[in-house]
Amino acid sequence: MLHFLLLLLVAFTSIAQKRVQKQAQKEFEAANRTLQFNPEQALEEFREILILDSTFAPAYMRIGQLLERDLTQKGKAINFYEKALELDSTEIAFKNLYEILGKHYLAQGVYSKAVRFFQGYLKFPGTYLPHQKNIQRYLSQCIYAQKVLAVNADSTSRFFLPSPINGNDFQSYPVLTADLKTLIFTRFRGDEDLLVSQKEETGWSVPRSLSRIINTDKNEGTCSISADGNTLVFTACHRPDGLGSCDLYISKRIGQTWQLPQNLGPIINSQNWESQPGLSADGRTLYFSSDRPLGVGGKDIWVAQLDTSGEWTSPQNLGKTVNTAFDEISPFIHSNNESLFFASDGREGMGGFDVYLSQLTGTHWSVPVNLGYPLNDFADQQGFYIAPDCRQAFYSYKYKLADKEDGITAGSKICYLQLPDTLAALCPRTFVLKGKVLDAEIRKPLKATLTIHNQRISSFPLSVYATNDSTGKCVVIFPNWADAFVLVESSGYYPKILKVDSAAITENKEMEIALVRFHSDKSEVLKNVLFVPGSAELEAASSGELDRLGYFLEKNKSVKLIIEGHTDDLGDSKYNEQLSLDRAKKVVHYLIMNGVDSKRLCAEGFGCRKPLIHNKSEEARRLNRRVSWRVIE
Repeated sequence: MLHFLLLLLVAFTSIAQKRVQKQAQKEFEAANRTLQFNPEQALEEFREILILDSTFAPAYMRIGQLLERDLTQKGKAINFYEKALELDSTEIAFKNLYEILGKHYLAQGVYSKAVRFFQGYLKFPGTYLPHQKNIQRYLSQCIYAQKVLAVNADSTSRFFLPSPINGNDFQSYPVLTADLKTLIFTRFRGDEDLLVSQKEETGWSVPRSLSRIINTDKNEGTCSISADGNTLVFTACHRPDGLGSCDLYISKRIGQTWQLPQNLGPIINSQNWESQPGLSADGRTLYFSSDRPLGVGGKDIWVAQLDTSGEWTSPQNLGKTVNTAFDEISPFIHSNNESLFFASDGREGMGGFDVYLSQLTGTHWSVPVNLGYPLNDFADQQGFYIAPDCRQAFYSYKYKLADKEDGITAGSKICYLQLPDTLAALCPRTFVLKGKVLDAEIRKPLKATLTIHNQRISSFPLSVYATNDSTGKCVVIFPNWADAFVLVESSGYYPKILKVDSAAITENKEMEIALVRFHSDKSEVLKNVLFVPGSAELEAASSGELDRLGYFLEKNKSVKLIIEGHTDDLGDSKYNEQLSLDRAKKVVHYLIMNGVDSKRLCAEGFGCRKPLIHNKSEEARRLNRRVSWRVIE
């Protein structure tokens, strides 16, 4: 009898459950109709369904979808999605919930949960292949991140720059001058503007607008600046003179004043999106991100060069070694002109945009390397500046944090990280040389060009810098090479060659570079032109100095020279006269063979008649044995 009553109770319960489910289904369909014209009312109706039947999974899904529309409620939506899957994990209509939850936990760095949901998504049949590859990419990021964290859990972490830099919810894309004294970054408050802060003894100064000339009521941001702080390339969107949605603009600073920005024109800007420039230290190479046609993926990294006439060359895509089918953004070329840092969401990473490094060797880029934790994690890391010493990194950290009560909190902060030895070793360091170019006689600041060369001079220097037009000051990035030198030139002045000892470069020391104006009675000694003793045969080591003189003549085509030969006072005077003339002629011949017009050169031998100092010692005689050059026209 008892057994019969239990069976009867189960039957009644089952019938009651079916009635409740049938009623819940009916209410669900009605709420769906309400949803089409009144989402707020529909939300209440879906909640009432759960009072009727707390196991009705579709209502949890709908509530989650409605909460997700509101950023302040988005965190709560996750709980409803998870409950729907808990009640029914095989419903095909819930398939997209696995993706939503997987991406949510990936964005929070909760990799174990993200793995579970991505794997759940992939169990459903009939997934659109490209979308399936996306899910597999997310899954591989989670697995990669778990491996990285397992061996780097105790790594030194980043920290946010203190207020007043991070005084807002959204600041990003930091760039600095080479001396690390001036910081420029993008701040969003209704629209984007460029702000600047100076490094002081007590910390960073209160940020202020970079310039009224540059900032407008539209969006200006994601900039890059040359090492000396005098050339700025930035992004501006929806301007009247724009060619696409966002374009790249350039502004020059004269003295302390930024000049009116100029659109970089149709060679650089297309009808698409161009943004996030990365300007080389000398301002002559420009990397940027664009979704223009003929790229590899969505947003790619492109590069353009300034040619000899000062015009930008047509941008070239960096190719499939660097770019993927997804997005590559925020390129930064280190001052060594070899190390390219950029962000990508299309490679093995820890989620979102990670930082990668590719090295330029000749004309080829190396396979990018993920820079790992702690620089990378689940958030978006983008907009980088790596100091010349390759020890300090500044970048923006874009995050979304979920809170069950307050929804999703989004923001972007500027971070600082002291790079560990393993990362610093991947980036050849450079040195910052500060100088001031002056007229040697009247001490007036000069407008001058400073070019970096490596041993043998050519028409293609490694880097080109210029002084500030009004102050004569300059900032030069000097490579860590023993055979590099700086050639300093100013119109109407004898050039000067600087062999720089990098060990002697100090942060606050400013080198004074005095140039001598051309005078017909003033000669410049060719210091490293050597001859076989007693003959006019040039030694091989002389080619570097003579190539530099040829380079000077190539750049100053109106200049004519006398090449003068000199000896000491030992030996027969007539022999010395002829030897000095033969040596001068040998130099002239070398220059002619290397492309200098013979009409611009003549040779003269003075023997021992014009000593620099009295021939009283062997050292004095060594100095008097020389070849020099003098401008005659």
